[in-house]
Amino acid sequence: MEDSEEKRIALLKRSRLAYHLKYSGRYLGPGNIVMKFKNFNPLKDPKIEASKYEDSLPDVGRGEMEKRFSERRDLFLQIYDREQPRKSLPQYMKAAQRNEGYKYKPEASTGLVSLFLGGLVPTKHLQKGELPECQLLGFVVGERTVGCMAHPLAETSQGYDGRDHVGFFNHTDGCRSAGCEASKEFRFLSTSAMKIFDKAVNGMSWYEYSRHATSVLVYYLRSYDHILQMLDERELLDTLTLERLVEFTNTLYGEWPMRKADSDAMDSLGILSTDIPLAERMMYIALDAWFLQDNFAIQLQQARDHIERRMESLSG
Repeated sequence: MEDSEEKRIALLKRSRLAYHLKYSGRYLGPGNIVMKFKNFNPLKDPKIEASKYEDSLPDVGRGEMEKRFSERRDLFLQIYDREQPRKSLPQYMKAAQRNEGYKYKPEASTGLVSLFLGGLVPTKHLQKGELPECQLLGFVVGERTVGCMAHPLAETSQGYDGRDHVGFFNHTDGCRSAGCEASKEFRFLSTSAMKIFDKAVNGMSWYEYSRHATSVLVYYLRSYDHILQMLDERELLDTLTLERLVEFTNTLYGEWPMRKADSDAMDSLGILSTDIPLAERMMYIALDAWFLQDNFAIQLQQARDHIERRMESLSG
């Protein structure tokens, strides 16, 4: 948030709704593009929880990450024994954590953002940054391809799958327990959404991809998948850059008419339980729609008409 705390508080005192519209639902996507959508987690599938985990901690910089990944690769190759992977992999993890000064903690908090994800946080060398990560992440081949060094397809592992022998959790099955939350949404994305994903990540380095492709961008595409499919049907999607598309959805979010304060407004679970297409339900939650249960059918038609008008202005 680029505004000062004093300016934010002043706006909050003047109007809670104005404060909500300006400061909630703001996420930084690729190229620091501000992507606006409501974060939600209805505690059952489908769920979207853009916790800002990937971007809430200081960026350590590409140079530091390259140095760290090179050191890890060298250390891994020194310690890893294909004949004794169950013994050598934990030895490597302990050595890497000693070298980097990282220690597992079950929860990390950064200011107003609480991360309910376990991870490795620094206990020394704070100048290296505070990006939690698994010590198995490193350069897996000589061409500096980044990945899991214990993956069976990695040059470093020599064909053995050691991913679940160790991890940055203090128990087994670390990889399954500590995977990227955003990546789990990939299987839900439509063909239309994947078109935008491919366009957005085209030309990204491994470093850019690691910070942006599997974080806010995926949540954004999941939130507005219904709109992406509508644009694709109208043959408009392929003509839009990511910047232009985000400008359209941000405007839609900011000008969304179904957002009048009412204590009887439907919550996320209420919208998810309605009998309309799933992608459309999720879009209304992402837009922070405040539908009334007793007036839902009328408001739903109003919402659909509003989106159609916005689509027409885009095509014009």
